[in-house]
Amino acid sequence: MKKSPKGRKVIYGQNFLVNRETARSIVDSCNFSAEDDVLEIGPGEGALTKFIAGNTKTFTALEIDSFYYELIKGKFDLNKYPGVNILNEDALKFNYNALSAGLSSKIRIISNLPYEISGPVIEKFIKEKDAFADLTLMFQKEFAERLYSRENDSGRGALSVIAELNFDIVKILDADKSDFSPAPKVDSTVLRLTPRYHTDESFAWAAGDPFFGYFVHQIFKLRRKKLRNSIYASFFGVPPDVKEKIFSGLNIDLNKRPQELTAEEFIKAAKQYDGYLKAAEKKSNNALTGRREP
Repeated sequence: MKKSPKGRKVIYGQNFLVNRETARSIVDSCNFSAEDDVLEIGPGEGALTKFIAGNTKTFTALEIDSFYYELIKGKFDLNKYPGVNILNEDALKFNYNALSAGLSSKIRIISNLPYEISGPVIEKFIKEKDAFADLTLMFQKEFAERLYSRENDSGRGALSVIAELNFDIVKILDADKSDFSPAPKVDSTVLRLTPRYHTDESFAWAAGDPFFGYFVHQIFKLRRKKLRNSIYASFFGVPPDVKEKIFSGLNIDLNKRPQELTAEEFIKAAKQYDGYLKAAEKKSNNALTGRREP
């Protein structure tokens, strides 16, 4: 007897895509070819899967829900579709770099992501971005708008800045709440993220160094306040006068709010903070060991 999802309680926050035209449009936007290695996160009932399986070089699906893992395996017979691999795995724990290393090309990701993992999964994708050719992802519309916001956008936050440095982000399409079951309370947006690699040393540092991410989150602690006030809530190890000098020395107006800063301004300020903290740590270590600065 075949398993049926009808009436089954959703346990991982899924909102399954049921609009065939929307699913087709999302897959068509990817222009997958027979040479592509594609990975889908959370295939659920297979709305996107049915347009992909058998049409690419390899197709891997990660499904955390054991019920839908068995359901999707039943729908897509591995013998019928060569190169298809269905895995009962957590997307937040999966090793994308290891999968990519065993393939002939970088992975192309596609997913209707559960809203609740949007932030954590983007952070993971940033850490493993070398594994990906591109990522086509469905988000809650408000989250998507924050992700691709730029300076002076009200929704801009720490993740916006970090994502901007690591990916080129373009909007593909919007999806109405009625396209899903169970229907969410908000609309959705599909974005395409393509990894960015910088030749500029400072930009490359910011994209890959954990300190930059920490710095940006610190500065956004009081995101609605002007920098003159918000910097006092960040980096308690840096004296207030030093913080002011760093920003004023870079000609960054302290009357600006964090979301008004450009990526370049964040990078310059982060470099200054990093230099100050490293010098202070070195001085402290020298004092403990009795050594003097040369």
